[in-house]
Amino acid sequence: MGLRILVAEDNKFTAMQYQKILENNGHTVIITSDGNECVKKYADALSSSEFDSIDSHPFDLVLLDHNMPKKSGTKAAKEILSKKPNQKILFASGYLRSLIEDQTGEKLLGKLDIIEKPFSLNMLLRKIDSMSRKK
Repeated sequence: MGLRILVAEDNKFTAMQYQKILENNGHTVIITSDGNECVKKYADALSSSEFDSIDSHPFDLVLLDHNMPKKSGTKAAKEILSKKPNQKILFASGYLRSLIEDQTGEKLLGKLDIIEKPFSLNMLLRKIDSMSRKK
């Protein structure tokens, strides 16, 4: 069964590559171009009453670039986690794990993880599959 994935990526080519590989593997993908747009899409999806419990989420996974205009991935993650503390978030970044942990105030274990650039699209699929299996 496919996942519902929200992506924030400011590089249009990279965003298109994510969308193509994820959709070809059965996932539903919503692409946003920066942290502000990502948080807005997340909040809009949350406004639906079916996501009232802390354990339900409008997206199975949020995939965030770290360095984006308007709002960084770490700032977007903090806002999303303030609304849904158990939301699974994957950072696609060339930044060090420790820097992202410092900026989000969260350890990158379980619900938060990082895939360090550069990576292959197959590595991305494996990381998403691995995260989707964690409770």
